[in-house]
Amino acid sequence: MKKLKNRLSIDRIESVYLAILRIAVLTVATISLIAAAGFALDGLWRFAVVTDVKQEPTAVAPAEVIAAMKMPPPAAERGDAQIPAHVRAAHAEFSSKVFSVYYSVYRKASEAYKKSEDTTLTQAELMSALGYDLETYASGEVPATKLFVENTAYQQQAQTAVAAAMADATALGQLQEYKAAQKTAQSCTTEYERRTMWDSNSTACSDWFYQPYGCNVTRSVPVQRCVAAYPEGIVSPTVAFGRADDAFRVIWAQRAEANAQAAADKRYAREETRSKIGPRLMLALQIIGGFLVVMFFFLLIAVERHLRRVAEPTKDALVDTDESVAPKPAEPTDPASDV
Repeated sequence: MKKLKNRLSIDRIESVYLAILRIAVLTVATISLIAAAGFALDGLWRFAVVTDVKQEPTAVAPAEVIAAMKMPPPAAERGDAQIPAHVRAAHAEFSSKVFSVYYSVYRKASEAYKKSEDTTLTQAELMSALGYDLETYASGEVPATKLFVENTAYQQQAQTAVAAAMADATALGQLQEYKAAQKTAQSCTTEYERRTMWDSNSTACSDWFYQPYGCNVTRSVPVQRCVAAYPEGIVSPTVAFGRADDAFRVIWAQRAEANAQAAADKRYAREETRSKIGPRLMLALQIIGGFLVVMFFFLLIAVERHLRRVAEPTKDALVDTDESVAPKPAEPTDPASDV
């Protein structure tokens, strides 16, 4: 009897569990239908939204114009545009602490190898010639100027590299050649000048058809001018220093661009790796979801089989109980024994 009661209690628990599963499935299905209906209504409502919007007519009131006329003009129109104070301060600090060291390299080479007719540029003149003056820095149009003024690593490397280049044997040899060189060559340039000449084919004047035929015309005529110059390959200290500075600019820009490209490639590769986080997690969730669905149906099948196994012994037990409780039929008596 105890076994029968235990089996009956297990049957009740399984029945309750199955009922809860049915209720949960029906609840999820109902919520899904309600959500689908809500999204469908939202989509239909959006069809009714009109996309044509009429632009309001532009209107300016006289009072607005009068108020605008009373306002002071911008600084650029007043002609008193000023360089910000913090820009001036940054450039002044650069000029006194950084470029002064840079200038000392140039001045040393210029004083040692310049000719008698040459003049050593002042610090302001060299700064302007190389493009490191205040106006160029304030404009922000030259990246190298901004780097030299603001970037400490650029400043240190520029000072070291240019000083080493000016002290190199090749540069010193060129400067010595310059100091001993004479202007034995010619440097020629072609310029155009406006000149008046007679053109027998011109009809630009009213009496062109009288002899001599033609008119006076003004045309641009190429004129070649040559001046004495040093032989090719001879460079002054100023030119040599400018070449060293320009070489450092170019190499720095190329190296910075290459480093930026390498960093961008690594960043892209890492972002590409991270972009697969969502799909991989979604795939993992889908696999887990599929596993849970399979296990859910497997559980239902297992419960059903268990209920069948439980039901069969219960029926047999009930039949055995009925047979044991039923009264046995009376045995027939033998009349001869009574006698």
